[in-house]
Amino acid sequence: MSGLNGMRGFKAIRMIVSISLLLLFFWLTMNYFSYDLFLHGLMNLATSPILLITMAGGYFTAFWLRAVSWRMYLSREISIKHYIYGLFYSLFFNHLLPVKAGDLFRIGYLSNLKTNVSRKEIIESVIVMRIYDLLVLGTISLVFGSLIGVALAPKYFYIFVSVICFTLFVAFLLRTRILRVKPLSGKLVLRFISVRSAFIILIVALSWILESIVVYGTLLSFSIDGPVWQSIWINAITIAGQVFHFTPGGIGTYEATMSSALTATGVTPKLALQVAIISHLFKFVFSYFAGAYTLMKAPVSFRKVWLETKERG
Repeated sequence: MSGLNGMRGFKAIRMIVSISLLLLFFWLTMNYFSYDLFLHGLMNLATSPILLITMAGGYFTAFWLRAVSWRMYLSREISIKHYIYGLFYSLFFNHLLPVKAGDLFRIGYLSNLKTNVSRKEIIESVIVMRIYDLLVLGTISLVFGSLIGVALAPKYFYIFVSVICFTLFVAFLLRTRILRVKPLSGKLVLRFISVRSAFIILIVALSWILESIVVYGTLLSFSIDGPVWQSIWINAITIAGQVFHFTPGGIGTYEATMSSALTATGVTPKLALQVAIISHLFKFVFSYFAGAYTLMKAPVSFRKVWLETKERG
């Protein structure tokens, strides 16, 4: 009962923060959106093929690295391409649906392959990989934030960042109750402190660092050549904020969080909002292309995956 009450309490807090971020996005849009500045940045990016290819290549490589780390954790018997397809399905549905249901399809896709890996092991692997993500994002937020001097930003913003990171961790701890994996592998603790785990965390860290190329490239489209560490920190904070996602792709919460992070590093609010919108637009386009490609290469019955996932909890 206490677990159920805790979950309800978390959902209430999550909804309050989600609505607050969405209201912040509306306020930022009304006060700082500039069509001319947005079009300027978008056209600069669209007419820079090398920059676009670099951003797309870096973003794809980030997912490839996550597939490699997931394969290292779960099973080398499954081809790397299936891990990539699972991640692309997750990305696609997270940008298509108003809830973060991507992991359900990620689990469902891999579970429907004819392998010796059980569904329970697949679910466990997804949970563990998310925990690795949280550990890495939290570390990047603290370490890189200090490196670029974000501690000089208003203390309330830093508290906001800390709350997001803590909420992310709590959210995925509670998530194990939802997925009803009772118990998780008895060897889980040993896996966390193993040498292999250290390598997995390193690869996951590299993937999140590489994903920041989207932020860095968008800043370049506005002729802002800031330090790479700044883009890495901004990306980590923005992704961490997506635990409050309740619109397709986190529309609104993504822009509000990234705009706040950019402003904390000295970017003007008007420019920060345009950068956030364009970088998010890039990710939407990528997710739909990746989803379309995966649908052609590895088609699945989404109704079957969804019904099986709901039936098995």
